[in-house]
Amino acid sequence: MAGSGGPKGPGNDGSWFLEAVGAIPAAPTPSETVAALELENTLAEIDAVGARPDVVTTFDGSTGTSTSTYAPTQQTTQAQPDSAPHLALPASPPAPPHAEDIRLAPVLRTRRWFRWPTVALGVSIIAAIAIAAVWVPAALRQEALATRHAYAEASLSVREYLPISQGALAAITDPDSDSEELSSAIPAISELDSHAHNLESAADEPLPRRLPLVSIESVEVLDSLRDTAQIHAFQASDIARRLGYAYVYRSTIPQLLSTGDLPTVADVRTINTLSVDLASSLVEASMALSDLPDTESLANLNEAARGAVERYASWQDDYLTALSEGSETAAESLVSEMQELRSNLASELRDAMALVRFEIDRQIVGLATELDAFLAELTQW
Repeated sequence: MAGSGGPKGPGNDGSWFLEAVGAIPAAPTPSETVAALELENTLAEIDAVGARPDVVTTFDGSTGTSTSTYAPTQQTTQAQPDSAPHLALPASPPAPPHAEDIRLAPVLRTRRWFRWPTVALGVSIIAAIAIAAVWVPAALRQEALATRHAYAEASLSVREYLPISQGALAAITDPDSDSEELSSAIPAISELDSHAHNLESAADEPLPRRLPLVSIESVEVLDSLRDTAQIHAFQASDIARRLGYAYVYRSTIPQLLSTGDLPTVADVRTINTLSVDLASSLVEASMALSDLPDTESLANLNEAARGAVERYASWQDDYLTALSEGSETAAESLVSEMQELRSNLASELRDAMALVRFEIDRQIVGLATELDAFLAELTQW
């Protein structure tokens, strides 16, 4: 047959039958061929440009075969000269397997689990606490010792001055003391009051602070010592106060009813002069009475003095009238009455001073004994 031996054209070799039964793979369609070319061109372009982020590869859309022209177009973020050839940048070399990434933050790269500044701060805090635990109690004990020393110094000053106060008491209460001896008691009273004030000031100073949950014996006992110091300061001040009151009465009472010589017979001129003098004396007596302090131990003397001055006011009118009328008998009787008033007042003063001396002297002796015991307690540490 003439048709069987001739050349076989494309599509007449029977391959279509083999493709149909699956004996050979089917030939790619034109669309599949184009897709394969696009994939090859894309992979080749990626290998050529590497990892340059500024190069963008695009496909020109040609569907040519393997003989078709294909040229990837590059779009760069920066303008390049037309004559500059395109150079493919080599890919970055891989990092060594054990190299440390220098881009990590120092905190991530460190292998230490602590920080030296933190350790130094902790050590400083611990050292400060340890120093405070040793130094603060020692400082408080030192302050307690200084407080005891202040109490002892002020108490000793009072104790050493008590004998001098006894001498002032004797001068004040002795009826035979002259004006000079009486005046010497003033600085002694003032000095005793000054020592008492110093002891009171020392006792008023704040005590060292106590530590919470910590008991320091030398600090704890200061409360009772301060109370004792305050009591002794009050006692010394009270002695000085009572000595001062006694001095006022002792120096004032003898000056009351100071009339001078009183005549029983006088002319008009003498009567007028006596009238002025007696009136001035009454004013001075009244002012002296107002200055007398109120104190229990001298209450009887105060009452006797006021009664005498009240009688002195009315007595002046009676006496001047007797002189004006020339009644010598009445005048003599009034003069005798005035002398008796002065004598009774002096007797009241002696009794009062005797009582004051007994009370204040006992108070001085008692304070001296208590101060001796207090000083022994303060110096036993």
